[in-house]
Amino acid sequence: MWWRCSGRRSSLRTYIARWARASPSATRHRERGCESSIRKLESVTPMVPAPAPIRLRPDNTDVPGTFRRKKRGIIYVRVSVARPDMISPELQVGHAQQLADANDIDVVLEPIMDLGESGRGFEERKIEDIKEMARNREFDVLILWIWSRFGRNLKESLQHLDDLMAYGIEVRAAREDFDGKTTIGRFAIAQMLNIAELESNQKSDQWKDAIESRKIKGLPHGGGTRGRFGYYRCDSCPPPEKGEPMEKCPNCKEGVLKLDERQRSYRAIYRRLYESYAIDQVSTRSLVLWLRQQKIVNWTGREIDAGDLYSILDSGFALGFVRYTLPEEKHKVITRDDGTTKIVRKSAHRDITAFLYYKGKHEAIYEDEVQCERIWDAYVARRLAGRDSDKKNHDHSAKYSVSGSLTCPGCGYKMHSYLRAKKVQRPWINGNPDPFDILFRCTRHMKFKDCPTNGVYVTLQVAEESVKEWLAEQAESDPEGAATVPARIAQVQAAKSSDDGYGDDQIRLQGIEHDLKKVRAREDQLTEAVLDELISKDAARRKRAELETEKSALQMEGAQIKRRLAETPQIIDKPEASAFSSVLALWDVADHADRRRMLRKVLREIRVNRGRDPKTKCVMWPLWVPPPPKSKDLTLGA
Repeated sequence: MWWRCSGRRSSLRTYIARWARASPSATRHRERGCESSIRKLESVTPMVPAPAPIRLRPDNTDVPGTFRRKKRGIIYVRVSVARPDMISPELQVGHAQQLADANDIDVVLEPIMDLGESGRGFEERKIEDIKEMARNREFDVLILWIWSRFGRNLKESLQHLDDLMAYGIEVRAAREDFDGKTTIGRFAIAQMLNIAELESNQKSDQWKDAIESRKIKGLPHGGGTRGRFGYYRCDSCPPPEKGEPMEKCPNCKEGVLKLDERQRSYRAIYRRLYESYAIDQVSTRSLVLWLRQQKIVNWTGREIDAGDLYSILDSGFALGFVRYTLPEEKHKVITRDDGTTKIVRKSAHRDITAFLYYKGKHEAIYEDEVQCERIWDAYVARRLAGRDSDKKNHDHSAKYSVSGSLTCPGCGYKMHSYLRAKKVQRPWINGNPDPFDILFRCTRHMKFKDCPTNGVYVTLQVAEESVKEWLAEQAESDPEGAATVPARIAQVQAAKSSDDGYGDDQIRLQGIEHDLKKVRAREDQLTEAVLDELISKDAARRKRAELETEKSALQMEGAQIKRRLAETPQIIDKPEASAFSSVLALWDVADHADRRRMLRKVLREIRVNRGRDPKTKCVMWPLWVPPPPKSKDLTLGA
């Protein structure tokens, strides 16, 4: 019926009444009894009033307190380099906390800080830890100060942000707050990250231009502009302090260092050092001792050792040169345990061939440039000869039968060998030094002087005699005693499995390999689904990020377990008595290399005790017993 199709909620009486008033034939309809018709129609189709609208979201008064949970947030802070003009972590935390308070966000953890970390890379930062927390649903909002604090690498920053958003995490910046759930918000965030990368690249270009300019002018770069051994910057300005900005005046604004002739003649000191080393072939140790006798210290006030002396002379600064590192020597590529690669900066202690040398603007110790070149060539020739051809034919590999097996009881470090002085040496035997003239000393004590036992020593003669006596004892041991070794091994292995988790690690490693296969299979299925257009690209991207995160976590855990298993000492079966007899029979005719290989088959290490008693001087720790403790208590020895 036509009045049911009108779509109006008013009653039929009201509708016809309005039509009647607007129609020119309203009188005729009234006369025909429209009122009675209306009453009949209303009795047939009664009109029900419209229901109230459904309330999709209840009032706050109707929601239980347990359902009104605040969003959980964490604050992330990053500072590239600690310097006076840096954006302090306290300022970043303060602005982030204001955003959290204004938006009713509950900060559930202490701020996560990456201090001294560049925004160009993510390997050394705590972003992976934050993603792990996001995967475990430990927070809802990640709060930054500005978007450049998250990263200055647009591509990697967007990848990590996508991973966080795929886990349902909202990322916000206190000073640049955009809604990342909207198209415009995501565009704005990408633009801010792009600007951050642009700023980083511009700063890098400025530093490169500054370094190139200083190289052209013959000036050093880096810390060498503040001062060097025997050179100072200015007579009127105070000496520069570490970590503080350097004061400059018109006299030192150019940055040319001056040769120090105020209290002592460093020109004469430099000449003696270069000429003694390069021409007279004086040892580095003798030069260091002479510097200490003269109470000559580095420009920082620290005593000079051999490493400092090489750094001073290798720079060539006193001979009128400034050096700059070759571009290919600044970084190196390392391989992680999971097989991935990473570019890291090389150590500052580089070889002399890793630099290019240019003529400097400062004063050299010789007025004649030809003399400077001659001394430098002689110095470089000796440095390279000592590194490459070694005129004394020094061989730093293991030389003797017990090399690499002797350890100190105090610190557990290996012991290294050296010969007695020539004036007290005994005659050599068949072209080899007398075993009494070969001494082994604690390496830690010789290098750092901090061994708990102040270092121990033993001669090669005493060590080899102790080894032969131990071999004879093992050869004469009864077979019944050797038969108990397998039970002892099983007992030790069981204790190791329960205490150190050795067996659990093996089981877990197998589980990781199985899980990795499943993850790779899921990746293949996801690729096929994308090719068949069974899944959208956005959903595939989020799922692939989850799979990559899961695979990375499994690979890292597997690498740690493999490293732990490699460090776990293995226990072997004890050889038969005849094997020790064979070693003793071959001992006198074998050279040191063969003796060392035979001992490595049965001995884990040889602990050297203090004292002169040959019977207790050396304690043997074979491979069929657990390793010795790192203390003086050696009562568990075999």
